[in-house]
Amino acid sequence: MTLRAIFAACAIAASGFIMMTIDAIGQKQSLKDQLIGTWTLLSWEQKKGDGTKIERYGAAPKGIAFFDADGHYIITVMRSERAKYASNTLWQGTAEENKETADGTITYFGTYSTNEADSSIAIKVEGSSFPNWNGTQQKRFVTVAGDQLTLTVRPPAGDVVDVIWKRAK
Repeated sequence: MTLRAIFAACAIAASGFIMMTIDAIGQKQSLKDQLIGTWTLLSWEQKKGDGTKIERYGAAPKGIAFFDADGHYIITVMRSERAKYASNTLWQGTAEENKETADGTITYFGTYSTNEADSSIAIKVEGSSFPNWNGTQQKRFVTVAGDQLTLTVRPPAGDVVDVIWKRAK
């Protein structure tokens, strides 16, 4: 084989590899593939119709969300600055301590499906710390930008809630 033939074969192989790489980079991941994983909470903000903003879980909320490949999820959000129970016993909080816990925490789990057309997920709530959600189906609009996930809730009342997550490392 001549040097020219070897060079030509290498050039053809290299250009094929480059084209395969460009094709792989150009393919967008599905919404579900982007969503799968573990996410830690950055912020939870409700925007009222009049423009005011509410941080219902405080300025530095804690939380975690898991979305698995089989369509299961769990989401937990809570205030980080909740007072400890005086009794130091799990089941012996005062009425005020229990109220603060209930008001400062939301946890729910179930199954989800994605909708590529409007970049949303439909979540079926199997269990929630807010019992009125049990058995309901809800919609969250999804934006994934790099390692940041925004789940947007648009309740019928007109407020908009943005919950921003960062992919756990």
